[in-house]
Amino acid sequence: MLLKKIYEYIDEIAPFSLQEEWDNSGLQVGEWGQEIKKVLLSLDATAETVEEARQKHCDLIVTHHPFLFRAQKQFVNENPAFLAAKYGISAISAHTSYDKAENGVQDLLAKTLGLTHVRTCEDGLLRIGEAPKQTVRTFAEHAKEALHASVAFSLPQKEIKTVALCSGAGSDLWEEALGYGADLFVTGEMKHHEVLDANAAGLATLAAGHFETEIFAVEALKERLEKQFPELEFCLSEEASPLQYI
Repeated sequence: MLLKKIYEYIDEIAPFSLQEEWDNSGLQVGEWGQEIKKVLLSLDATAETVEEARQKHCDLIVTHHPFLFRAQKQFVNENPAFLAAKYGISAISAHTSYDKAENGVQDLLAKTLGLTHVRTCEDGLLRIGEAPKQTVRTFAEHAKEALHASVAFSLPQKEIKTVALCSGAGSDLWEEALGYGADLFVTGEMKHHEVLDANAAGLATLAAGHFETEIFAVEALKERLEKQFPELEFCLSEEASPLQYI
């Protein structure tokens, strides 16, 4: 299967045109005519990801977080893009394009948390949904189990019904969530002062980990690719969250 065919399918289900201006989704390493037989899917693009792909004889790595995110002045040593090119492994990243897409990361997070009547907000990233009326603490216990994550939350006794969410590093959207009438804002990570500001505005927050609020979407993408390209072999990276909890 040509690399271009796989790229075109990912572009169909998570159009790269949807990505944020600051993002870099799309083909990161490779050439359109490369023949692909085995694909590794991973949340992160690291030197370890490339080495795992090499060990497993993969021709392509598909990640959520881009291989090339910020301006690069050197491609040396342990740079993941350099290593992928060195080993002849292509790389495609679907970041905010997959975040925004229908049945993409945000919709999958809303489904995992059991939200209903989910709608997409104007920016394309934020989702608003409904949960049965309950306290923040009760919802946090549910989120911990659903996401297999350690969660941090504020205003534990506040009653909530309307929940806004943005996976990963979505903390800058808390004010937008408040504007849509959310009682609770769920994301991967939040800064201390953002939690204080949200609390002061009456918005409860819940942070469940950047990795934990996105990794299941990589698994879902693998399943979609397997159905579309049954002749190829797909495998999930053995990566784990870079943060460990005790």
